Amino acid sequence: MVKKYLKTSELLSFSTAGFGRSMIYNLMSTFLLIFYTDAMHLEFSHAGAIILITRIFDAFNDPVMGIIVDKTRTKFGKLRPFLLISPPLILVATILLFYVPNTDNYTFRLVYSAATYILWATCFTIQDVPFWGMSSVVSPIENERNKLLSTARIFCTIGGIVPTLLIDPITKALGLSKGYLISAVAISVVGTSLSWLAFFGTKERLEDKKEKVTVKEYFAVYTKNKPLILVIISSILGSAMLMAQTSGAYLANYLFTPYKEKFPVQTVMTVAIGAGMMVAMVLMPVMRKKMSLKNIYIASAFFGAIVHLIMYFVGYGNFYLFLGMLVFAGLPLGIFNVITYAMIADSVDYLEWKTGRRSEGACFACQTFISNLTAGISNFITTQVLEIFGYVQPVREYNAAGKLVEIVQQQSERTLDGMFFMVTIIPAISLALAAIPMFFNDYTGKKKDKIIMELNARREISNVD
Repeated sequence: MVKKYLKTSELLSFSTAGFGRSMIYNLMSTFLLIFYTDAMHLEFSHAGAIILITRIFDAFNDPVMGIIVDKTRTKFGKLRPFLLISPPLILVATILLFYVPNTDNYTFRLVYSAATYILWATCFTIQDVPFWGMSSVVSPIENERNKLLSTARIFCTIGGIVPTLLIDPITKALGLSKGYLISAVAISVVGTSLSWLAFFGTKERLEDKKEKVTVKEYFAVYTKNKPLILVIISSILGSAMLMAQTSGAYLANYLFTPYKEKFPVQTVMTVAIGAGMMVAMVLMPVMRKKMSLKNIYIASAFFGAIVHLIMYFVGYGNFYLFLGMLVFAGLPLGIFNVITYAMIADSVDYLEWKTGRRSEGACFACQTFISNLTAGISNFITTQVLEIFGYVQPVREYNAAGKLVEIVQQQSERTLDGMFFMVTIIPAISLALAAIPMFFNDYTGKKKDKIIMELNARREISNVD
């Protein structure tokens, strides 16, 4: 009988923490760009530059955090201590991120935006790297790790819907600037409180036996870990696959304006994508029994590319048909939501087999590296496309009572067509490109089974259990 390690309480604690973290992350990833352009009233080129540069900074900051994690030795383990100290840091940073300074000085607002985003990114990295690294140390059994990741990603998807439920009604009632701030306060308080469960409800079970870690060993994480390198390349090529999510606020506010009187458009769009994602994540364990991670990744990428091409030719004249297509578009996104983490967890095993060191911190730092870099690229593409197609920002002016108001402008047909092109053709190309590197992934099938058997034998000898 196979020994079980993962407890139900750990599964629920980790997944609930993911729910809370996802609330905060999706608030940032979905609304920061439109907050910068429509509430902070930054120019497109400046908003795009801040997001891209900060994401690049944070992407290369992630491996540094990974090294710090791997060098950490405490009675709580090497990952969990950071899950204890990070929530209050993220709370403060999130509130500052969505605060609009009461000044008309553009330079001050620009510098403030850049500084608070760098602060937020740094605080979130302190939690993000060890959080996902936990998935590779709670159990030596791959099926248990996959179960943890699948469940956590479902909770994360649901948590990611929360900001879209709050932002629209709150900004309508309080205005853009105050509405975003109040939303940030509410979401960050709840989200950071829940994220503490990742510390209090989990246990690290796998650890390195080596005490001294050299720079050469860390470098091996990226030079000798072929599966990890391929995941990174594929993810970067697929950066634009999330355009419908990251640009959803623009679509809701301008492309489907007539429907806003009937229901919260962005929330409905997010739920449609989320529904597809959750179906895919529920089916992922079933698919995993019949197909390798490599084949699932390739098939999902090409399926997503085809769906986005069909969306483009269907057009945006019928919102309800578009919603139906979003459900199908969410299927591959749900797969990628789980499979990337599973493949990185596999790469930790591969690295242990190759070098004798697991280096969870350094490996899962690549996941946050991927998330930051791809999100930065995606947002930068959004700013460039909207600027090319003539997007007109809301006007900031003072009314007769001396109160600052933001007036949303009507967009031209050319701009609306550009928005639709941005969320259909560009993601289709990106998804197709993402599949290519995976054809070179040979850590699968019999080779993978052989490596896992060798690792289990080594762990038996060294009493890792």
